[in-house]
Amino acid sequence: MLIKMLASYNPFPFPVTEQLKPWCWQITLIFLAFLFVCYPLMYYIGKKARNNDKIRDYFTMTIGLILISTEIYKQILFAFHYNFDTYRWFLFPFQLCSIPMYTSTVMPLIKNDKVRKALFAFMAFYGMLGGLSVAIYQQSVLTWEDYSLDYQSIIWHFALIALGIYSATYLNIGSNEFKKEVKLYKYGTFTFVIFLITAEIINLLIVLNHGYNEYTWGGNMFYISMFMFNLDIPVLSTVTSTCGWYVGFIGYSFVLMLGGFAIFSAYYGINQLSKKIVRTEKYQKFQQKIINIKENLKNR
Repeated sequence: MLIKMLASYNPFPFPVTEQLKPWCWQITLIFLAFLFVCYPLMYYIGKKARNNDKIRDYFTMTIGLILISTEIYKQILFAFHYNFDTYRWFLFPFQLCSIPMYTSTVMPLIKNDKVRKALFAFMAFYGMLGGLSVAIYQQSVLTWEDYSLDYQSIIWHFALIALGIYSATYLNIGSNEFKKEVKLYKYGTFTFVIFLITAEIINLLIVLNHGYNEYTWGGNMFYISMFMFNLDIPVLSTVTSTCGWYVGFIGYSFVLMLGGFAIFSAYYGINQLSKKIVRTEKYQKFQQKIINIKENLKNR
């Protein structure tokens, strides 16, 4: 009774019979808060985490625990929507955008440096990709007639962008030659492939144990279930329904890997550009002026 009561409580002063619209003023306000407060803060903490293992491990874990807490809230609210009937397995949290919740939480337990880099690289490239995709195509998550679920989904994906910035800053992508840095992309992509295969195994297990019905929808973790063809993903849904699951699966995987590489290249390019700017004479003069102003303020 307590869980049901908590799930039925609507903490927002809005009716639960409407949906937020993409880039409405509420979502825009939330994004601006992330853009001007959260994202710069994550960049700053990411730099600090390079030389501080405690910040790296426990701050990352804290982000994961926050994500887990909001996921629990979402699962309870979904259960309330379905009157606490049989669990809908297509809601099981093992989508591309759910994985950073796990990878960030276990960070203090990771002792192997390569494994740690692989998890951070996954969050920097593929977690960021998931966050950016929803930020651009918001209607994909604004599907429930409940404001609190809409807010949770939007904030979650904006948070994935923040986690991506933090991870990329910690890894200091772009500090070395491109050939050396591309290893990080390989680490992240290898991790992505492992989670991709795991997702399809979960899809198979769900169907084998619970069948294909209104409660499972074929599992559909990572949206790659061979039992689920009517995907609500632009282009991919047409390719899969026309050419079959195998072609759709390969195309889906390739597009995501290409997206991950594009994000890696963007990180690398921005870092290299910032280095060139720092080396310019104008920047050096500007920096010296700032130092002089600070010294003058101290002497007063």
